Amino acid sequence: MLGRLWSAFRRDNLINWRNGFVAVTIVIALIYVAMVRWLIPADTNLKPAVYFVDKSEGERFAAYVAAEEQAAAVEGFAGVAEMRRAMAENENSVGLVLEGGEAGRALPETTLYFQQHHNARVRNLMAVSTEAELRSLFELPATGEAAIREMVLRGQGEEVKVPFNEMWVPILLFTDTALIGMIFIAALLFMEKEEGTLRAFLVTPGQPWEYLLSKALALALLAGLFTLIFVPATIGAGPNYLYLLLLMVAGSLFGSLLGAWVAVYFDNLSQYLFPALTLMVALSVPSVAYFAPSFSPWWLRLLPTYPLVFGLREALFPSGSPEIVLTALGTLLGLSMVLLGIGSRVFKRQLVQG
Repeated sequence: MLGRLWSAFRRDNLINWRNGFVAVTIVIALIYVAMVRWLIPADTNLKPAVYFVDKSEGERFAAYVAAEEQAAAVEGFAGVAEMRRAMAENENSVGLVLEGGEAGRALPETTLYFQQHHNARVRNLMAVSTEAELRSLFELPATGEAAIREMVLRGQGEEVKVPFNEMWVPILLFTDTALIGMIFIAALLFMEKEEGTLRAFLVTPGQPWEYLLSKALALALLAGLFTLIFVPATIGAGPNYLYLLLLMVAGSLFGSLLGAWVAVYFDNLSQYLFPALTLMVALSVPSVAYFAPSFSPWWLRLLPTYPLVFGLREALFPSGSPEIVLTALGTLLGLSMVLLGIGSRVFKRQLVQG
């Protein structure tokens, strides 16, 4: 059994080479490197949500928020603990706590709470703009002694800055792992179907699961090649490459086996493309939550690509939370086993009927 699988794996790698899949993988990796290094800006403004606790005199800030109808971007809380829990659930947020103060005489004692990824420039700009706004609300002159304290959460004050262009690396890796494999494996299946290879497979001692798994493993090897070209050229030595390669292999296996399962119901690549693209769009929705963490409805978290996106981020920018990677690996490998079992049965039935 293992000997047949190894022979099929070697043959599929040779097929990938002869059909230009290795060249396509290298070209896509180089294009992505160019995008991250030279096309996507390293810095941009992504306006965060503002959570606040207003215990100042007259609750002037809360009244100002209500009057300006900023509820979509600004939310008040009764206490600091509740505000910090909300910030833990939304990494694209900052906190503001106001205590005391008196109109025309003194600013409230103000503390700004930041996430670990907020760099010093963002924190300073936020402090300056907040102080200016509070001086206006409390009817104080524009100049005076600063009264803004800063607290960085989940980092004990350590600054971890991820440039905007590097933030795209997990998403670009994600498209290669879970999505491109769906197209490559379908192309292989339809090519061998036209050549009569699948019909000949019926008279061999090989099992359908060996046939599908060898192709999925060969494509996972391409995913690893893509990773080792793309990531060192854009991020360097910072990522956890063991976690990263494991995630890429698991994601590629899932995408390839899912694509093979769907492809067996169609006669050619043209028929397969539209449902495949529809499925790829659905699986890509978690990338929205990556840039807007506050958008995470329950149905989105059910998608198998949701843990993959955040697992890739943790592997690329380690924050000391390996459980994110382990959850993604467990989810993807478990689903891959299910897809291999179901797909091999469907594949065998389709071969017999064909």
